[in-house]
Amino acid sequence: MRFWFLFLVLFATSAAAQAPATVEREIIGHLDAISKYGSYGDSYDEAKLSKHNKLLRSTLIRNGKRPAILNYTFPKLEGKMFVATSADGKLRVYSWDLETGGTMHDFDSVYQYRGKSGKVYTWTETRDDESAGMFCTQIFQVPAAGRTIYLTNSTFIGSTSLAGQSINVVRIEGEKLNTTARLIRTGSGLRNSISFGYDFFSVVDHPERPVKLVFFNAAKKEFRFPVVIEDDKTPQGRVMDKFITYRFNGKYFVKVV
Repeated sequence: MRFWFLFLVLFATSAAAQAPATVEREIIGHLDAISKYGSYGDSYDEAKLSKHNKLLRSTLIRNGKRPAILNYTFPKLEGKMFVATSADGKLRVYSWDLETGGTMHDFDSVYQYRGKSGKVYTWTETRDDESAGMFCTQIFQVPAAGRTIYLTNSTFIGSTSLAGQSINVVRIEGEKLNTTARLIRTGSGLRNSISFGYDFFSVVDHPERPVKLVFFNAAKKEFRFPVVIEDDKTPQGRVMDKFITYRFNGKYFVKVV
């Protein structure tokens, strides 16, 4: 009797869990509604827009705690939202345009990660509705003394011309996600992230959209980003062909001179 009860419980739990492809369709449904009712379309509806942004966030948080969702590649989300996954498959970031902005775009993100025990979790920043977020496009990883350091590369859209990118340190520590580790050594001290702003029109002809300006060399454990020069022609910053490189020395990422 006890065996059959356990079987029924497990069967019910399994049946209640949606297949990853079904979750993907649900996500797409919310994204399509956000696009329809957002400020960049012709059917703007603040209430419906807010509803679907909240539903999308809750869908990602609720289903993101399932290993099957972390293992799924979400092929149909390409071009609809940003899904960046680490090479080891233990960290992923889902980012989408809230469609609430004007020339400045507002983004939200949900992090998904596998803890030391193998259990999968979700994590989000405490969001201030008055602030604009960034969208994550790349995740790099560096092995360090039995622990992996992740570097997330995110983009900010401030206006038609003003943009910015950042490189942030992230670590999985046991069952927790640490997004505040200060492992980048700069002239002003240790920092958790490093960022740069630039005029989008200085890279408008770049072949990749969004513009890929941050590069990673796994063999050398280093990342690099372009030098940006402010001048009369491009006061918001002109992207140059020269780069600034930071390399991991076993403890910190330090600037290569």
